[in-house]
Amino acid sequence: MTSPKPATSTPPVRIIEGQAASERAARALEAYFDELDERIAGGFDPALTEQVDPDDVTPPQGDFLLLTELTTGKVLGCGGVRVLPGGDVELRRMWLVPDARGKGLGRFLLRTLENRARALGGRRVVLSVNESLTEAIALYKSAGYAATEPFEDNPYVTVFLGKDL
Repeated sequence: MTSPKPATSTPPVRIIEGQAASERAARALEAYFDELDERIAGGFDPALTEQVDPDDVTPPQGDFLLLTELTTGKVLGCGGVRVLPGGDVELRRMWLVPDARGKGLGRFLLRTLENRARALGGRRVVLSVNESLTEAIALYKSAGYAATEPFEDNPYVTVFLGKDL
């Protein structure tokens, strides 16, 4: 007899690549932006940030991934990478739905995005984040990211991190 899995177990998941222009990606980003609006002091307005063309996060310039439950197809998270002038690869819009956090999926998604960065020829990955996203910063630092020089002008970014691949 097997015991039931605890409610916090990680569901089987899959990564879907090439989703930059998909409706599911747009909905995931909308949910991410809603969360940023709640968590960042003074709110968040995506119109004040760089609007990336889907082509910039589509191979060979980049990629945008969805993390989904294998059985239901429910989107659990997303993230993108894009090659910057000079060869660094920027990690963008990495996010998990709140009930998917704490199960190792963030680390899995981060490793997958780093692998996509390598596949795009990147030798270094950089990212920017708001200091209010403490869980994300802790994840990045535990994965070897360290403070780096600012590479964009964004009113919401307070932390710039980078890592050699």
